Amino acid sequence: MTEGISADFLILADAAQVQGEKLYMLGGGWSMIWVREFPAQHNLAVAAGILIPWLETNVRHQFRIEVHAEEGTRFGEVAGEFEQGRAPGLPAGSTQRVMLTVNMTIRIERAAEAVAEIWLDGALARSVPFRIVEAVR
Repeated sequence: MTEGISADFLILADAAQVQGEKLYMLGGGWSMIWVREFPAQHNLAVAAGILIPWLETNVRHQFRIEVHAEEGTRFGEVAGEFEQGRAPGLPAGSTQRVMLTVNMTIRIERAAEAVAEIWLDGALARSVPFRIVEAVR
């Protein structure tokens, strides 16, 4: 039996983009948003690396990235499809990495425990928790 696609990493950042086969990010790896007063808006990016095994190349896959508070408030969701081909000369059996980023502005009403998730082909592949905290004045 062959393993399916998997999330290699999921990182929260202030901004992120993929150019060519490289991931560029600003302010990556945080786990806390400090808010001076509620409601507030905050820019965030979710960067993901997806591992594609040889037998899953040239197959269309679905992804969904969700950002929500633990109590259910949904901050944002983006869904789509991708297909990774096999490059000429790639050794048979090679695993490839597809990277994607989502940049969004979220509206925050209150302090909360929150999470960013990536779903691949309908299954939760990885999640990253973060906390929204009111800054002490």
